[in-house]
Amino acid sequence: MTTNLIRRAATFTAAVGTLALLAACGSSDSTAPAYGTLKVQLTDAPFSVDSISKVDIFVVRVDGRIADVDSATAAKGATSDSASINGWKTLATPNVSVNLLSYQNGQTLALGQASVPAGSYQGFRLVIDPSKSSITLKNGIVFTSTSTPSASFPSGATSGIKIQLTSPVVVAANGTTTMVVDFDVANSFVLRGNSLALNGLLFKPVIRATVK
Repeated sequence: MTTNLIRRAATFTAAVGTLALLAACGSSDSTAPAYGTLKVQLTDAPFSVDSISKVDIFVVRVDGRIADVDSATAAKGATSDSASINGWKTLATPNVSVNLLSYQNGQTLALGQASVPAGSYQGFRLVIDPSKSSITLKNGIVFTSTSTPSASFPSGATSGIKIQLTSPVVVAANGTTTMVVDFDVANSFVLRGNSLALNGLLFKPVIRATVK
């Protein structure tokens, strides 16, 4: 009789375990991720170099991901055919040349928006095309990546640049979050030598983002 009781107890325990497993599987299958909308805009901090009239940056796209990212990770896999790997989600694909000096003092340019899973996003990158970017002086001289003197942009057909955050960008379910990308031009270029006209510029981008 004792043996029968032990067998019944074991059978009951196994049955309860099976029901719990089935319930867990059923709950995960029926739970769909919530989505919100993330808008991306661009602006520029005041530029202090008086001899420059235009800073044209060709913006290919803006990518984001949940996990944080360093500069090396932002640059890796920035080509258009790998935009969705390593956790990246494309948020905007403007493919447009932007004169950053036209978007100062609170002026913004809408780059695009995307529906993304709700959550806290910590990694963003701006992907530019250096071959289509340039700096124009007020005297008409244009610096490109191939001119002499030149504006030395990151190498490669497309370059991913880390966007710095003061805090994660939170996208709420069924809501819209607007992220403003601030391209700090005044701190993004370094003079080569003592003469801008003779030695050109080195591009060391400083890009930050805040939630509007």
